[in-house]
Amino acid sequence: MAAPAPHRTDTLKESHWTDKRHGRITALCEEEVAGTPQIRSLSHYSNGILDFTVFRFPRAPLSSLVTELGDEEEHEALPGSRLLLCAQDLGAVLRPLGTGELMRTVVGNARGGLWGGRARPGEFLAAVTDLPDGVPAMDAAMNHLVTRIRTEIHSLPDEMPGGDPHAKAHLRTGAGPEGPHVDFGTAAEPDAVYEERLRSLWRTHVNTTDLQYAGYYRDWTLVCVGDVFDAHELGPRFIGVSVRTRRTAYRDLSRSLRGHLVRLTDALALVAPPVPGRAPVDRLVLDVQEGAVYVHWTSPGAFVLGVTLDQRQVDNAERRLQGLAGAVGGVTTPPPR
Repeated sequence: MAAPAPHRTDTLKESHWTDKRHGRITALCEEEVAGTPQIRSLSHYSNGILDFTVFRFPRAPLSSLVTELGDEEEHEALPGSRLLLCAQDLGAVLRPLGTGELMRTVVGNARGGLWGGRARPGEFLAAVTDLPDGVPAMDAAMNHLVTRIRTEIHSLPDEMPGGDPHAKAHLRTGAGPEGPHVDFGTAAEPDAVYEERLRSLWRTHVNTTDLQYAGYYRDWTLVCVGDVFDAHELGPRFIGVSVRTRRTAYRDLSRSLRGHLVRLTDALALVAPPVPGRAPVDRLVLDVQEGAVYVHWTSPGAFVLGVTLDQRQVDNAERRLQGLAGAVGGVTTPPPR
């Protein structure tokens, strides 16, 4: 079967970006957009400065939040520019955890999404999709592209953004007969049956292979959190940062999400306005060099936050968190006594 014909694209370059010095990078980006119809546009930045943007043709008009500013093509890179600023702030928050630099950020809702990632320090790429089901294909394409730029142009190793597609999801352990370390927050009712249902979900989903930490929040307040950080096989991952410090840091990140969400929503709304009655963002992925942090919203103000410390298992861990997110929706708060 013949390969599908590439889609028509155009490229708008800034004056400092020349084919003589940077043509190979431009060509790889144009090739990826032409071969991935889900990508609306792709922008490349050096040290925070826009270098060029590749556009898909045809494409729907941008949100009126952008078009009212003037030339649509000149502002096609605006969502990516805003995502870059968000990624810089979130990267600074995650850096003290000792899991490496933030190298991939994915944010999306039911109408589209944004992808941002670094090829190396100072070199950032951002992609936009305006299709309801376009985020997975955009994500896969951009992970492939940034890896090609690293390995083929910069002679740097593959950092496996998105995880290792060949990693097995088989669990090495159920974290012992006692299960994960579980705590309940102020949004949880002190009901034994309710708490046992939540404990059972954490025993089913949180494990030492992929999803090693998960927290459930309702109205931005903690309901339940659990992890397997005390498992002996994870000990080497806590040489630089203690278990207690890491637990505290992830709770702090959960509390700070509300502020970050405002800026992420502003960036996403330029191409994928929020769906009425739903959270403005459905999914956020913060992929660092050693694992990832995920946030999946189940409704406005309600979300699950998950963590893996294994870069190979980034995709598998998110799939397991998705299962937990769906399950907690069926565990209702018991009625007042």
